[in-house]
Order: sequence, then structure tokens, then C-alpha cells
Amino acid sequence: MLKQYPGLLRKVALLADLVTTVLSFVLAYYFRLLLLAIYPFGERPALTNFRLLMVIIVVIWAILFTTQGRYVGLRYTSLWTEYREVARIVALGGLALTIVLFLLRLYFFPRSLFVLFLLINLLGLGLEKTLLHWFLRWLRRRGHDRKTVLVVGGRKRACQFIEATQQHAGWGLDIVGFVDESSERLAEEFDGARFLGTLEEIVAILHRHPVDEVIIALPAQAIGEIRRVLALCREEGVQTRVVSDLFGVDGAKIRVDRIHDMPILTFSTVPTQEWQLLAKRAMDIVVSAVLLVLLAPLFLIIAVAVKLTSPGPVFYEWKVMGLNKKPFTGFKFRTMVQNADELKAQLLAANEMSGPVFKMKSDPRVTPVGCILRKFSLDELPQLWSVLKGDMSLVGPRPPLVTEVNRFERWQRRKLSIRPGITCLWQVNGRSQIADFDEWARLDLEYIDNWSLWLDFRILLQTIPVVLLGRGAY
Repeated sequence: MLKQYPGLLRKVALLADLVTTVLSFVLAYYFRLLLLAIYPFGERPALTNFRLLMVIIVVIWAILFTTQGRYVGLRYTSLWTEYREVARIVALGGLALTIVLFLLRLYFFPRSLFVLFLLINLLGLGLEKTLLHWFLRWLRRRGHDRKTVLVVGGRKRACQFIEATQQHAGWGLDIVGFVDESSERLAEEFDGARFLGTLEEIVAILHRHPVDEVIIALPAQAIGEIRRVLALCREEGVQTRVVSDLFGVDGAKIRVDRIHDMPILTFSTVPTQEWQLLAKRAMDIVVSAVLLVLLAPLFLIIAVAVKLTSPGPVFYEWKVMGLNKKPFTGFKFRTMVQNADELKAQLLAANEMSGPVFKMKSDPRVTPVGCILRKFSLDELPQLWSVLKGDMSLVGPRPPLVTEVNRFERWQRRKLSIRPGITCLWQVNGRSQIADFDEWARLDLEYIDNWSLWLDFRILLQTIPVVLLGRGAY
């Protein structure tokens, strides 16, 4: 039945997720009552008072589950990936719920119930995914919900796919064989998968063998053959998948759109998850605004200390490159003498960083107060204004000076494809201990390629001890 109606499993999984979410809220409500009986710390509103809230939660969670690509390719999704998706959706849901409660001025939601709901929802969805994963594996190993697959291609990618199906029995895939331009002797490379014929014989092969799905693993230069196989499979009514790295764009995220009935493939090397990007921007605005208000007295103290200990302005205006190579003016507390930029040319021979960036551990231009500010990254605090304006983010690659960008190597320029940040992997992985700009750039590209809200949150947490202990600063 699941094989005949492939969309049914996705609908069942969505329904199970929403039911689990509602049950999580109910369980959190009664668990809170139990805690109140042990230690009174709040009111005890009736469960019926939260009917509107539960509707809002179901709507938010349903939107997140369906818009995050949560139910695409369930057969090929690992259990660990399921856990990460659940954690991401619960985090996004909590943030979205907070914003909705604030906008609708719904103040009747106890904070203890909110926290308990998120924790129980995280555990409940994780348990549900585990049970569903085990059930489907058990089902497929007993011959149900299995797919017969024909692999088109006889090279590295085809071999890797066939080996993957053997390692992941829970996928429920039965490899009928493979088709390629090569001879039958290549079959020895595929651990038992049968060579069924050449590409010219693919129609006859599809007629001889009942195939549910065709996997195309041909090289990019065989684009003509790929189009022909896609057309033939369409005529035969057979679902077709193409390996994602077919076009040789490593690290690119591929999205299919339609413009006036024309299919458009979009290759993106930057994060494209709209909901997460919106949540990231919301977090930037809220956190930067709150910190600017809370740290105002500290700003005043630092400003007075800078002004009284060295002549010159309180703030240093630095011309840096932002998103998509658009320059902007950022602000930091001045930590050097007033003519530091003019003196820089005399110190270039002492540069301790390879590449276009200038770094010097015992820089004579740094003032005594500047040493303290740099050690604890206090000079970076005015950049919170750039975050609030949208020029920067809390987390992202450090913005380079406009004068440095022209010296970037071509592969290093991709770090300019996202909004720069105050902290990133470089800051929490050594800072001054990294003397190779190539390594710095690789960390920035690693962040871009693996970006998620959870990664941002983890970097922010790791930044706290680095700043408080003054580790890794020049």
C-alpha cells in the first residue's frame, strides 16, 4: 500500500508529528501541575484555557514541518538526520511561537510550561522518529514497501550508490541491475549487481524487468544521454532520480523552480532556507537591540577611558566589505594611536599572518587601554549597531577591509557571499593561533557550507568563554 501511494507515508508522518506535538503540550501541562504540587511556584490555569494556544502551535509546527523539506526523501533519510531536523524545527518553533505571543500579546502562557513543552516536544518527536524508523526498516526487511531500482551508469557514482543500498537495508531498495555503455565484465565491480545491457537497450530492459525507479549516475559530459534516458523513462512512466553532483558543482545546493512552465535549476553555495534566515535576522535584531541598551553604561565607561588615555576620536571607522562585496562603514572602539593607518606601512615586514590580512602580536600602535579592550574583545561592541542596521550579523565571516579584498584568491572571495558577522568559527578556533589566512578562509567556507541556526547558537555559546577568558586575542 505504501508503495502504491508514495505520498501516504508523508501524510502519515506529518499527522504523527502534529499529534505528538499536541500530546507534548498536554503532557507538559500535567507535568507542570505535578511540579506545582511538589513546589508551588505559579498559577494553575485549566487546560481548556490554552485551546487557542494549541491551535497556534499546531499551525506553526505544521508550517515548519512542511516548508523545511521535512518529508522529502523519507526513504533515504538517516535517523541521525531525523534527530537534527527535529531539533531544528523545535528551535524554530519556539522562536516563532515567542514572536507570535509577543505580537498577539498573549501573556497567559507560563514560561515554565513553555520550556517544558519544548523539551518534551523535542524528546517526543525524537522518540516518534525512532519508532517510525525502526518500524519501516522492519517492514521493508519483510518484503513490504520495497522498490526495485535500475541504475544507469557504470562508473564511480553508480558504484557508490549500489554500495550505499547494500549498507542501508532500511531503504528497502532492490537493485535489478545496471545499464551502461561498457561491457559485461564491469559487473564484477558492483558486488553482485547485474549488468543488463547498454543504454541503447534501456527500453527493452524496462519492458523485461518491473522497475519502480531509475537512478541516473552518468558523468556530466553525457548530458545528451541523460536527457534521452529522462525522456524514455517519462514515456515509460518510471520515476527517475539523478545524482545531485551530476553537474560537478561541489558544495552547491540545488533547487528546482519553474518560470513560465520552464524548469530552472538554481545552484546556490549560500544558505537558502528562508524560514531559518528570517529567524536568524530576527535574532540579530532582538539580541543586538537588547545588548545595546544593557551595555550602554559600559559603552560610556569605555568611551571615557579611550578619550582620556590617548588623543583622537573614541570610535574607529573602518571601511569593510559586506554582503555580496558591498562596502559599508563599521565602528569599533579605537584601540590604536590616532595615526595608526599611516604607521601600518612601516610595519608590514613584521606581519605574522600570511595572505592579505595584517596581524601583529606586539603591535606598537596599540594603546594601553586598547590592549585590554582587544584582549576581551570589548572594542568589537559597537559593531552591534551594524548588526541592528543589517550590515552585519551576530555570527558570520569576519568582514575584510576594502583594501584587503583585491588581494584575495578567487576561492577565498566566496566568504563575501553572506552577511559578515562579529564572531564565527575563526574566533572560537584559535583566532591569533591561526597564522594562515587560507585556514581562516577555509573555516569561513566551512561555516557557509554547513550553516544552520543550531550552528549559530553553538558558535555564540563557544564565543562567551573565549571572550571572558581573553583567549586567542592579539
